[in-house]
Amino acid sequence: MARCFDDLAADLAQTGTVRPGCTGEEMALHLGIDRAKSLTRNRPRLVAETVKGLGEDRRDFDWDWCSDVLFEDHDVLMLFDASLDGIEDSGNEINQALGLANLASADWFVPFRPRQARDPDRGFSHS
Repeated sequence: MARCFDDLAADLAQTGTVRPGCTGEEMALHLGIDRAKSLTRNRPRLVAETVKGLGEDRRDFDWDWCSDVLFEDHDVLMLFDASLDGIEDSGNEINQALGLANLASADWFVPFRPRQARDPDRGFSHS
């Protein structure tokens, strides 16, 4: 899971954007957005200091828009709905009806697009 956070941070630093490549990266990005939302609400001075000098955009701090743009879907969040317990099982009726993929923990790091899989020998950042 740490590699998912690391990979997303590297993508952002290199390209200025992120595109989750597996369920683990989707979860990492959801957690990052949730943390940013929390910091904006609970530590506004820290956020203001952090973004000082950056260009402004009308969508800054619009976390719902951010979430809509950065994800193809929000299937992974169904794992937190107690009424959908078992949805990660590929044999689950709802899973099959919705065509869900890679929600089982063993599949979280399977690339969505195998041709765009990350290099398994990429290492970690040291920052």
